[in-house]
Amino acid sequence: MKKQMLIFDSHCDTANVLFNQSSYFVKKNENHLTLDKIKKGGLKAQIFALYVNPCYATYRSIKKALLLYHSLENNINTLGNTVKVTSIKEMESAVKNNKFAYWLSLEGGHIIENSIEMLEFFYNLGIRFMTLTHTKNTDWADSSGSEPKHNGLTNLGRKIITKMNELGMVVDISHSSDKTVEDVLEVSSMPVMASHSCAQAICNIPRNLSDDLIVKIADRKGYIGVNFFPGFLKKKIYEQVILNIEKNKEWFNKKIEGKEDDPDLINKFEMELYTKIINGNDKVDLNAVIDHITHIAEVGGINYVGIGSDFDGIPSTPNDLTDVSCYPNLINGLSNRGYNSVEIQKIMGLNLFNFLKKFDK
Repeated sequence: MKKQMLIFDSHCDTANVLFNQSSYFVKKNENHLTLDKIKKGGLKAQIFALYVNPCYATYRSIKKALLLYHSLENNINTLGNTVKVTSIKEMESAVKNNKFAYWLSLEGGHIIENSIEMLEFFYNLGIRFMTLTHTKNTDWADSSGSEPKHNGLTNLGRKIITKMNELGMVVDISHSSDKTVEDVLEVSSMPVMASHSCAQAICNIPRNLSDDLIVKIADRKGYIGVNFFPGFLKKKIYEQVILNIEKNKEWFNKKIEGKEDDPDLINKFEMELYTKIINGNDKVDLNAVIDHITHIAEVGGINYVGIGSDFDGIPSTPNDLTDVSCYPNLINGLSNRGYNSVEIQKIMGLNLFNFLKKFDK
């Protein structure tokens, strides 16, 4: 089935892994996206996030994002079978010609450094999505990972949303606080996406979406891509993650002591910390992902849910969904749960494709 299917994932962090590894795509390794795994899994299109750690905010984020952009472009475009796309028309052409189509997103609104002009600059580079926050509040929007500072969007935040609508740039509310999402839905004239989020009703953590927000996003013809990280799929595993963070807090603080103004160093040790948060955690299989897909489909509708794996940005995965080569496993799992072929095609990529049609000018 995968040969005929458009498999299209709304979020991965491969750009950051690529930045630190030469020949990432052409050598065998343990990372989640490589050329052989893409081919084996049948992945046709991918949204690559340019993630910049919030520790670079406010006045060092642009450079980091541009370095990530440069690294990704230099490496992936030399392969000859990949095409950066900025519209559905371009994506259709690429897929028709058996090219791997990739889109670009900014992950973290702090990257534009409070400048609408920089938002336009990144749009002109071909970036068509922006996640408003990451784990920390920006100067204009609250994150789900921090104590509220602005009660949602500030006036600048509202202007940024309006400008994104004018440009045709997709507003991504993953990582945003509930109040920020409410404000976005009030301000935005276009549908919004949650590129890599799960259902709060199944795993009750701030990072996930409430049923109320799922309904509101779906009512506006939006899109929700389900994240594959076990800590967002099961509350017990999330609690294990938090415990591991606490256990390693002293180690981390010692590593950055006296160097709090060195974002490269902080980023390095935060990434090391990230590998420690899964020590001893429970395991899940792909049914945990399907549970969230099913819930979102039941609450919001089958036309508004898909996959937002967060591959290459998560330290662990379901044990039978370890990288993009495993997408046939997910297809079979959906079939075993009673989804028909049309519904499976929607979940695996068609819903995301149809969502993005709304942004073609």
